[in-house]
Amino acid sequence: MQYKKEAVRERILEAARTEYLERGFRGGNISAIAERAGVPVGNLYRYFDGKNGVLDAIVKPAYEALPKLMAELQQVAILDSVTLSQTMPLLSNGLLKFFDAFGDDILILMDCCDGTRYEDFFEDITREVAVVICHKLYPSGADERNTKFADVVSKAFCGSLFDVLRMNLNHEQKQEMVEKLLKFYFYEVDKRK
Repeated sequence: MQYKKEAVRERILEAARTEYLERGFRGGNISAIAERAGVPVGNLYRYFDGKNGVLDAIVKPAYEALPKLMAELQQVAILDSVTLSQTMPLLSNGLLKFFDAFGDDILILMDCCDGTRYEDFFEDITREVAVVICHKLYPSGADERNTKFADVVSKAFCGSLFDVLRMNLNHEQKQEMVEKLLKFYFYEVDKRK
């Protein structure tokens, strides 16, 4: 009996993933999710507290795992012996592994959560990446202009990285694209200041 309940819950989550990826959270419809899952709407409410409850079940694990990943990567990044050119592959590889673990849930966080408590996900990531960039480019401290520059570079890099993650590529192809991005943005960046 427990297996059947878990199977229904997973069908609802998969249906909601499809609905949110196609229509976003705002455009998503609880009746459409129930229909896609093959369950009555009333049954859906036995598992989740409406659209917000389904969204939380999908994206909250990834949303809560990201700060841990960023903290680990920042610990490596603050080491004086590690250059920015060495730090960025660690960051990108960490984000690729993160994406592999959470898949479409990350894309839902990135693209489909307007109007929810998750709508600032991209800004949260870029802010964390900017801290790494700023620390590595300006180890003795950055003024406001340099901090803004790091923010701009972070947004461009993260935007490009997520564009790659949205592409229908296998892991090796994504890795290759990410490596090209790293070269483009950060190859010998320490020497270009």
